[in-house]
Amino acid sequence: MKSTLVLATLASSALAQYDQNSKPFRLFINVLFDKVTALGTCHQGAAIEGLCPTGNTHANSSFSYDTFYHATQLDPPSPGIDGDPDGLLLWNLTVNGGEIVPSGMQFSSDLLSDVATPIFYPGNDTASSISFSSDGSMYIGRYRDDTVTPPVQLDPPQKIENWYICLTRWSYLYYTLIWKIGIKGVPQNPTCQKVQVYREFI
Repeated sequence: MKSTLVLATLASSALAQYDQNSKPFRLFINVLFDKVTALGTCHQGAAIEGLCPTGNTHANSSFSYDTFYHATQLDPPSPGIDGDPDGLLLWNLTVNGGEIVPSGMQFSSDLLSDVATPIFYPGNDTASSISFSSDGSMYIGRYRDDTVTPPVQLDPPQKIENWYICLTRWSYLYYTLIWKIGIKGVPQNPTCQKVQVYREFI
């Protein structure tokens, strides 16, 4: 049984606070079967999408399924770590022959696994916050350390990139992007391969 959890480091945010969209960009992973490939949305249910390797490279044109946006907070700004703005990863779902419905990415977690799956749902009320470094790398900020007793606030905070590509079955059997929960160890799924995720503006 799947459950969508609001994790301490995967904080959910309301769209009303994140109303400044970036320019469109593509997401690439750089260590998958020894080649660079773009990520694109892949069907997981009615108007529900995951993130899967497409096989497309920089040489290919962008498509609607691999075009994303980063919605950030304009007033007051949310600078994040090193001035990297926190924000929501958005993808535009097309319905009814052309109507655009922004869909926000949130992390869906199985309590008996150790990974969270990025899933796009229409709307953004429960979308999860992510950031991009100046070099384009996508990460989640770590602000506290609970591997010690007592837990402490991190100063400075850390940029964590626990991204993997794994063969998963959220609804369908795909290789999908996942997030390894926690700081230590590797996913229990034996198919997982560590990747870096970065954006390139279109």
